[in-house]
Amino acid sequence: SGSYTSTTFNETVASEARKSAESGSIEISSGASYGPVSASVKAGISTSSEVENMLQNTIREQSEQTITWSTKETRSYTIGAHSRLILYQRHFSGPGMSVQDSALRTTSVPLTADERVEEVPIDLELEPKNFISGITVVYSDQGSDVPGDRVQEWSGKSDDINFDFQGKFVWLVPKWTTQVSQALTNFSLVIQPQEDSRYNDLAAGTGGDFRYLIPAKRSNQNSYISKLTLARSDSPMEDIPNVIWKDLPQGATGDINQGRGGTFLYLVWQLQRAHEI
Repeated sequence: SGSYTSTTFNETVASEARKSAESGSIEISSGASYGPVSASVKAGISTSSEVENMLQNTIREQSEQTITWSTKETRSYTIGAHSRLILYQRHFSGPGMSVQDSALRTTSVPLTADERVEEVPIDLELEPKNFISGITVVYSDQGSDVPGDRVQEWSGKSDDINFDFQGKFVWLVPKWTTQVSQALTNFSLVIQPQEDSRYNDLAAGTGGDFRYLIPAKRSNQNSYISKLTLARSDSPMEDIPNVIWKDLPQGATGDINQGRGGTFLYLVWQLQRAHEI
């Protein structure tokens, strides 16, 4: 049995990395948020698959919830007359992590304090996290000009914003940054009859209302956009959080096609907590 909380682990990793950077033992990019991409018990330390699996799951997990699990195992031991058997089960604990090891140790005498406790160094590989800093609206008269790095529709449907409308082909291409100060927290959708030269119209060439995506950053939020996708549907999607990235922090615009018919179309984003070092 065991549990892990990815955010607690990542916060501790960021704190220790910050201390190492301040002491000059490691070099990092100022203003970036770093996260572990691999974690393993230091070579030469005896451990188990339960511990190694938990470490890998902890660095992969993006939910802010505490993940728990349990198993049941039955073992039997034979103890002779006038004998005693002391049974120890190894328990691994760390920042946001706790797991009961399957390894058991039996002795006839109690272990000393030094024998019962062992420090287990963990080797980590860190890299800066990438966040969304903006979106470029790309226009073309030819569908073959589709950008390879565009925001795609999550289920494989068309990612042309003007799909089924007369007008230009319109795609969204994300801008990336490792600087937390440049990362976005959300997008607002604005539909209006007046043109706004500060932004690029998502409905270019179709006539009617102008449609704009307005990038935003909320000052009281420490989770930033790390993934983007489009969601297209024949009916309103009122429960997007349980459709795209279930149980993960996320957000979405309103219907981009509102007021002009066609399918329902949303820009959806996943949020990831930043631990600036």
